[in-house]
Amino acid sequence: MAIIKPALLTALAAAASTYAQSANPGVGSNPKAQGATDNVTPSTGPNGSEDWLNTGITGNGWTPPYLALEDVYHISLDDFYRGIGSSCSQYDNYFQRAGSKYGVDPVILAVLAMQESSCNADAGGPTPGLMQVSCDNYPNGKCTDSIQDNVDAGTNYLKSQLDSSGGNAVQAFGSYNGWFTADSGLNGNKGLTEDYPCSSEGKSNGVPQNLDYLHQVLNGWLLGLDVYGNDNWIGTYKCDQSCSDGSKC
Repeated sequence: MAIIKPALLTALAAAASTYAQSANPGVGSNPKAQGATDNVTPSTGPNGSEDWLNTGITGNGWTPPYLALEDVYHISLDDFYRGIGSSCSQYDNYFQRAGSKYGVDPVILAVLAMQESSCNADAGGPTPGLMQVSCDNYPNGKCTDSIQDNVDAGTNYLKSQLDSSGGNAVQAFGSYNGWFTADSGLNGNKGLTEDYPCSSEGKSNGVPQNLDYLHQVLNGWLLGLDVYGNDNWIGTYKCDQSCSDGSKC
């Protein structure tokens, strides 16, 4: 019987752990995204590496790399509804109407609703409903109880961020989650940095930013992975949203 040395056991365990924390959505790697890989891992995926998506976070501030919305790899709407987005299918008519009105693929809207509220139209908070955006984006700038108004408000905000960034999906998705670039007036007028969320200014502006957000959306939700469930290994910062665990957010 062969004797396996402790060092080899450690290496095998590490390899097994790495393999366990990966998934292949079957879409290949996006040639327009830097650091793209066929497999999704805690730090990489088909729509680029987390380091690329988060360009500038560890330096002078977030400088979003460019990836057009139409170039983002994602699963089909039917596949999303058949998989992790089954709870979103009941709202399909709302996503379809808003998508047609604003020229945004409905699967993008359904995925954002899943990420933002787990597709719960009754989700509360300062930004209520499916899409979790402020009332300023509603028709007439006032929140209503209409699910269609809520989806339209989220789509309106996403489209406005796409338009202002020249169609950059990375910047638009980040902005949807409150990420900011230079000249925002925040963080010494710099873009979002990794030390900002748990700084006194960052905490005073509400729940700390999730610095895994872009990786989780572009390489998780959009590819049919359940970032809130079995695929919660996606991301490297792992902030608990309170700064109490000593990690950066």
